[in-house]
Amino acid sequence: MHILESYALVSGQKISSCFIHEEKIQLPYRKYITLHTEHNKGTSRKYKNWKSVVELLINNKNFDYEIVQIGEYDDKINDSINSKYVGKTNYNSLAFLIKNSSLHLGYDSLPVHIASHFNKKIVAIYPYSIKHSGPFFSREKDVITLEPEYEINPHNSKRIKPIYSDICEMMNTINPQDIYKAVLKLLNIDE
Repeated sequence: MHILESYALVSGQKISSCFIHEEKIQLPYRKYITLHTEHNKGTSRKYKNWKSVVELLINNKNFDYEIVQIGEYDDKINDSINSKYVGKTNYNSLAFLIKNSSLHLGYDSLPVHIASHFNKKIVAIYPYSIKHSGPFFSREKDVITLEPEYEINPHNSKRIKPIYSDICEMMNTINPQDIYKAVLKLLNIDE
């Protein structure tokens, strides 16, 4: 059961479409994807390989999208991406920015769920339990979610299980190539 369905069941409420007030802001001049990379609580949602993902994308001659980084931190991954929105949007302007993007790329966070609300294409990485907390409103064909391999612990070769802790680095076992290929697949771009 998805976490939203659990909340609805417990509260006796029906799940319906959300309303998000959008605040118009100046958008990039060409088509773009949004990228959300930072998390300020614990380590479970900090992916250390975003720079590799971005470099793979910008080095693909067929990838003709601007990459727009969003988030709360003034943290640039690569000088080739547009980071003028980092730390400069509120929830409403962020909604407008995501609504007008071609795809959202990031970790499990509010922007993923805003993108789902607007039926945007989404590539999201999760530290645990995609099926219970992944994008709820999206069409299955528009979303690729990736999570760590739980079968083998990279530290001692024993089988591991998902943990719901803010202190965990399992998400870093996701291969940057897999994220890159997921973006290309959803945008119908050749490698």
